[in-house]
Amino acid sequence: MLLPTPIAAQDDSEGGWSAAGGHTVLMEQFTAAWCEICATVDPWMPEFTEANGNRVARVALHDNFEDPLGTPVTDYRIQRYTDGSPSAPSFWFDGSLLAGGAPDRASLHRELLGAEGDRSSDTKLILSAAPIGANSISISVILSEWSALEQTQISLFVNRDSVEITDSEAINGIREHHDVAFAYSEISLSGLGNWSYAPDDGWGALELQIGAESVILQRTLTLPGGISADSLSIVAVHETELSGQGPSTLGALRLDIGEQPLEGLQWWLPVGVVLLASALVALTGLSRR
Repeated sequence: MLLPTPIAAQDDSEGGWSAAGGHTVLMEQFTAAWCEICATVDPWMPEFTEANGNRVARVALHDNFEDPLGTPVTDYRIQRYTDGSPSAPSFWFDGSLLAGGAPDRASLHRELLGAEGDRSSDTKLILSAAPIGANSISISVILSEWSALEQTQISLFVNRDSVEITDSEAINGIREHHDVAFAYSEISLSGLGNWSYAPDDGWGALELQIGAESVILQRTLTLPGGISADSLSIVAVHETELSGQGPSTLGALRLDIGEQPLEGLQWWLPVGVVLLASALVALTGLSRR
């Protein structure tokens, strides 16, 4: 049985983290260190996401041109939504563009409410991470209770919670940036192909198990020098494979790796669900890619 509300926990003995949920709205933001308008929006993004808690997961996609925080992930994700270059800042809530230029807090809240209302159902997710040695992590995702599986994918964003750039790099004057995507992995659930990016080709082993009642994905990531696991967050998304101009997210969940355990929460609860899901996959006929 999956928990309906996202939770986060840290295992003091093993150093692992886990969360369960699925109703979170994915908010992707195209931004840039050279963008003057972004300088009026980006500084209050942490306040917006904190105020909305588990309702929203922000992913900051920095421009891959004249921005030290940009990666190929930005261009790849943006081409899902538009054929051209978007204006900065641009926001997509569950794949739907928020039009109208730089938003204020009220317009973002309205768009979040609208995205929540557009969801007919939520895929249930369990997202777990655990350290492997000094500079690698293992990431596990379990899906269940989906409304659709054909032509869908699991997308993993690995974000840096906070990054500081130099004065010379901060063309718009903003040195500290949050929720910055630096690694991404996209795994098709219908065999259409996968796509991944990480610094130094950091993505490693991939295992995918598809059963009648659950899907289990496991992936490893080697972190580049200077980045520690406890400064990261992971966003797991179950979404449609085809890009378009409408909602594409079927379920999403954010895991803050450095977050301390909630009072009274036991690590074995999500792990027990992982074991149960593995048993269900084995019983219902396993397919591997």
